[in-house]
Amino acid sequence: MIDTHAHVHTSSFDGDRDAVLARTWDSGGRYLIEVNIDPAGWPEVRRMARSDPRIYATLGVHPHSSGSVGPDDLEDLLGALDDPEISPRIVAIGETGLDYYRDYAPHDRQRDLFHRHVAAARETGLPLVVHARAAHDDVLRILREEGQGKVRGVLHCFSGDRAVADQARDLGFLLGFGGAITYNPKRSAPLLRDIGLDRIVLETDCPYMAPHPRRRERNEPANVPRIAAAVAEYLGIDRDEVERTTDGNAISLFGLPR
Repeated sequence: MIDTHAHVHTSSFDGDRDAVLARTWDSGGRYLIEVNIDPAGWPEVRRMARSDPRIYATLGVHPHSSGSVGPDDLEDLLGALDDPEISPRIVAIGETGLDYYRDYAPHDRQRDLFHRHVAAARETGLPLVVHARAAHDDVLRILREEGQGKVRGVLHCFSGDRAVADQARDLGFLLGFGGAITYNPKRSAPLLRDIGLDRIVLETDCPYMAPHPRRRERNEPANVPRIAAAVAEYLGIDRDEVERTTDGNAISLFGLPR
């Protein structure tokens, strides 16, 4: 299976990163997309992506960090796209987007960096990994202004409703679902049925949001099968079908080997 959104490079895994990755492959993991969130974390993301052909990288600045990371820092980070030793391992721009829920950074700074990420995706042809929390209207507006018909990607950890999902589809975006779908089945099941399996990819967003009943524990990529099992239950289909379809969606979006 493919975890399309993980942060195994972060300090939460400093004590047992190798063991976590071993469990990923032992659980049936096929590929892991390690998502960069700031310049400081890039060296470890880069090291991981170069260390194992099953690990791929993204390149970007999380909206939470946009208050301390400026346009010049982003340009320096994007310079990795010109590095032949790592550029073939970079499969997306992001994590980028807007978060008005936590409010860790001024909204204008978040929007400015998001615009710049969308422009980078448009120029490179790479998909976007987008974080949207309590900010879907502005996220969708900027995607239309900067990239409609010219960028694609995924709204990760999707927290919108059917209307947002339809607008994302019209913009060419998939939706990422992780452990949070196990917290409120009464909401998650109808939403997933409305969206359809062909529009989603699976993720953990580890170390955050482990699936029930391990919600309070550290999450990790080996939990993807638990998420797939929940999706299968909600849709009334076999887990193998969930794996086959969502893996295919991820492979097509990120250009991963088949």
